[in-house]
Amino acid sequence: MRICAKNDLLFKMIFGDPNHNGALVNLLQSILDIPRDEYEDIKIVDPNLKIKSPLDKRGILDIKLNTKSGGIIDVELQVRESADMDKRVLFYASKMISEQISSGEEYEKIKKVISIIICTDHNMIKDSKGYHNRYFLIDEKTGSKFTDVLEIDVIEFLKLPKADNSDLATWLKFLNANSEEELEMVAKSGTAFSEAVCRYKELTNDEATRMILEEREKAWKDERARLKFATQKGRAEGKVEGRNEREIEIARNLLNMCISVEQIEKATGLSREEIEKLKLN
Repeated sequence: MRICAKNDLLFKMIFGDPNHNGALVNLLQSILDIPRDEYEDIKIVDPNLKIKSPLDKRGILDIKLNTKSGGIIDVELQVRESADMDKRVLFYASKMISEQISSGEEYEKIKKVISIIICTDHNMIKDSKGYHNRYFLIDEKTGSKFTDVLEIDVIEFLKLPKADNSDLATWLKFLNANSEEELEMVAKSGTAFSEAVCRYKELTNDEATRMILEEREKAWKDERARLKFATQKGRAEGKVEGRNEREIEIARNLLNMCISVEQIEKATGLSREEIEKLKLN
């Protein structure tokens, strides 16, 4: 079974390894517009968001890192569509802002927070055709920026143009590569890409690691199958329920017109017992 690098565990192993951060730096440079010296002292840190109260909602990020100046970048690979994803992104980003200072500390200590969301199999942004959308807190009329403390970048696989050969497009092709030929094409694009492909092969060729990754793939496929079944079952039940409601309404109208039970049976498919109950209501 071919395992793509967009497998969320494999993604973390390739891009979240402190000893192999060349791929991560190049990926960030292809997405963000921040000074290059910010990447000189990248530190991958604990992805668990701090919980200050038993009532706090727990959050675990895919890859969390600090830049040279102390800025925080969160990289999330979103492999499944979920409700209220925009609110979830804002929640995590706001947690990364608030956890920077404690009570009594100055607000000037707060550093920039950037959330990068990479959607693999669905689109999150419905009103844009671009595959990379960048958001700030701005006045929509004047374009005036309220602050640069928060930035959200959303990357969507499904919107990637085939003719795009930018570094970001190449990274997406790497994550989605499903054959040896595709991987080799990516490897020819530069040193960082070549190193990422080598790391991918090293991990997927390791028997123990591959077993873990395959279990993750299987669990994800099983979950999608269950969701598909539940959706289809819900639609089918909805159709039956909707059809019954229409037949009941028709039966009521026919009863009001003094049509016989036998004729209503033929017209609606309802049983005599069901029609008799309607006469009593």
